[in-house]
Amino acid sequence: MACCGGGYPEDRFQTSVDKNFFCPICTDVLKDPVQCHNQHLFCRACITEHLKNSQTCPVCMEKLTEEALSKPARIVTNILDGLMVNCEHKERGCVELVELGLLETHISVCEYKPVTCPNERCEAVVNMADLEEHTSEVCEYRQVFCEECDENMSLKKYEKHGCFISKDVQAMKVVLFQMQHQVKTVQDQVKEMSNRQNEMFEAIQNLTTAVSKLSTTSGRAESTCDTKPQGNIVVIGGQNGVINCLNSVEVYSLANQTWSKLAPMQQKRAAATAHFYNGQVMVTGGFYDMAIATKSIEYVRICEELQSTVRPEPTNTAYQDEFSSLLYQLPFEGYGHKTAIINDQVWLVGGYGINNNQGQSSNAIYTKPIRSTGTFVVKRRLPKPLSFHGLEIINGNELLIIGGSTAGFTHYAVNTVWSYNTVTNTLRELHPLPFPMVDMATVKHGEDVIIIGGQNKERGYLNTVFKYNHKKRVCKQLPGMKYKRGECAAVISGNRVFVMGGYNEEQGYLSSVECFDLQHQVWHELPPMSEAKFKIAAVLVP
Repeated sequence: MACCGGGYPEDRFQTSVDKNFFCPICTDVLKDPVQCHNQHLFCRACITEHLKNSQTCPVCMEKLTEEALSKPARIVTNILDGLMVNCEHKERGCVELVELGLLETHISVCEYKPVTCPNERCEAVVNMADLEEHTSEVCEYRQVFCEECDENMSLKKYEKHGCFISKDVQAMKVVLFQMQHQVKTVQDQVKEMSNRQNEMFEAIQNLTTAVSKLSTTSGRAESTCDTKPQGNIVVIGGQNGVINCLNSVEVYSLANQTWSKLAPMQQKRAAATAHFYNGQVMVTGGFYDMAIATKSIEYVRICEELQSTVRPEPTNTAYQDEFSSLLYQLPFEGYGHKTAIINDQVWLVGGYGINNNQGQSSNAIYTKPIRSTGTFVVKRRLPKPLSFHGLEIINGNELLIIGGSTAGFTHYAVNTVWSYNTVTNTLRELHPLPFPMVDMATVKHGEDVIIIGGQNKERGYLNTVFKYNHKKRVCKQLPGMKYKRGECAAVISGNRVFVMGGYNEEQGYLSSVECFDLQHQVWHELPPMSEAKFKIAAVLVP
C-alpha cells in the first residue's frame, strides 16, 4: 500500500527497529503513531488517508473511524522517541544522530537545513549555515556600492555597469599598448633581416656545413640529457603529528644526492607557501598549532655554502638591505593558500582562514607589489571559495588555478580549472580535471602542468600523476608513484620531477622521496628526508 505522509525509512536508524514498530500501511517505522481499539498501530497520516476510502481497520478488518483512533500506551511512544535516527538533511552534509523524540527540534535549527537566498531575484538554495556567506560574498544579486556614481545595485548589474566596464577598457588599453610595442619590435626585426639578406645568401654554403656539424653535436647533446641535475631542493616546515608542526629546514643536493639540516625558522609552519626570490626563500602563512594560523612572512637566506640564516621581516628602520622595504603580512591568518610572483608582484589566491576559531575558505585573488609597504588588494573574486588547490603561472601573466576544496574539506573537492589573467583582470573556466581532487602538488613543465597525488572526494589518497595542457584541452594520465601521497611537495629540475613527503593511510607520514623522469616516463626512489612529514613547502634553489 501507499499513503500520504508515511513513516521513517528504516535505514535512517542507528540500530535495527523491532518489527512491532512498523506501520502496516507504509511499511516504514511509525511516525506520530495511533491505534485502533484492538491496539493495531499505524502512522497517523497513513491511517487517516486509508479511512477516507474504507471505514475498517486494515489489520483486523473491524469497523473503524478517525474519531475512534487513540494514542498508544506511553511505553510505545517512549521506546520510539528513544530510537537514534539520522537527520533528514544527511545528504546535505549533516552527520548528527538524535533521538527520534527530539528530531523535529533538531531539524528546526539544523545548519544543513535548505534555505532560499533572500536577495531579490536570487533563487539559490543553500545550507542555513552558508546563507550569510552566500548573501554577502557569493550571490550575484547581492547589493554592492559603486563609488564612481554613488549608487547601490546588484553585483550582476554592477559587472555590466558603465563604471565597471570602463575599468576593463583601461586594462584592454594596457594590453593594446603592449601588443603595439611587440608589433614594433617585430617590424624592427624584419627590417634587420632584410638588410642582412645578401649576407645570408653568401653564407648558404657555410650554413650547410654548420647543419652537418649541428647534427653531430645534437646527437652528443641527447646522450648527455641524463646527466645529474644541478641545484638544491629546500624543504620547509610541515607537520608530523596531529598537533606537531615543524620549523625545520633541510636541503637536498641534486649533485651529491645527500640531505643536510639548515637552521630552523623562527615560526613553525604547516601548509605554508615558499618561493625563491632574490637569493632568499620567502615563506608565507601556514598554521603552527591546531586552529591557530599566521599571516606572517619570513625569509630563509641560502648562502653559497648552503648555511642558512632565518629572520622575520625587518622591524626597525636601522636595518637596511635589499629586503628592508618588505614590511607587510598576508591579509588574513590562514593556510592552504597559494602564492605566485609575477614581475615583482605577489599574487595570493584563496586559502583557509581562521577567525574566532571558525575556519572558512576565501574566494579572493589578492595582489601587491613585493617591494611596497602597502597592504594586499582584492583584484577579483572566484565564483566559489577555494583552498588546498594548485597554482601555476602560464603564458607569462596568467594564473592556472587547479582543483581544491570550496570549504577546506575533501568532500567539498572540485574538478574545476580556472585561468586568471593578471593584466586584464579576467577569469575564465578551462577544461576540467578527470575527477575532483584536493591537496595535490603541481609543477610546470613547458606548456604542461604536472598534477601529483592528493586526495579525491571520498578521502582516498592518490598516487596518480596527470599532465594537464590548457591549450590542447587534454589531461593525460602518467605512470603513478610508488606511494600514495596527500599534501606532499614537488619541484622540477630539467626533465625530472622530485616529490617529497606526504601522508597516506597505509604508511602514515612519509619521509620518502621519489623522482620521475619525464623523458623516459619512469619513477625511482631517492634518499629519504631526515624526518617523515606532510603539509611541507619546497623550492628549487639553482
